[in-house]
Amino acid sequence: MRHDDTRIYRRALELVRLTAQVIEELPVGYAFLVDQLKRASSSIPLNFGEGFSKKSKREQHHYFRIARASAYEVSSAFDVADCFGVISQAKLVKGKDLCDHIAAMITRFMVRT
Repeated sequence: MRHDDTRIYRRALELVRLTAQVIEELPVGYAFLVDQLKRASSSIPLNFGEGFSKKSKREQHHYFRIARASAYEVSSAFDVADCFGVISQAKLVKGKDLCDHIAAMITRFMVRT
């Protein structure tokens, strides 16, 4: 199996696409959130993919933990956007649900590997 054949990876890319939509809708003056969202959302599939290639469980889990933490970071950034009133409730709910789901899938994946 390849990393890009996993549901985790596909869902992570779905979150990246949603994050890109949120970024497009952010008003001028929110560059700090744009940078944070780009880095954190990209970190999930990138670290998952890198971890998937590692031979030792210890190395794999290191990258998987980073990917999981990045999912929580994206969720928190969505909360910050909500506090500023610059994200729709629909995207907020969908994004936070995706983040929670991805984090849970990574946790289960780590237990099985």
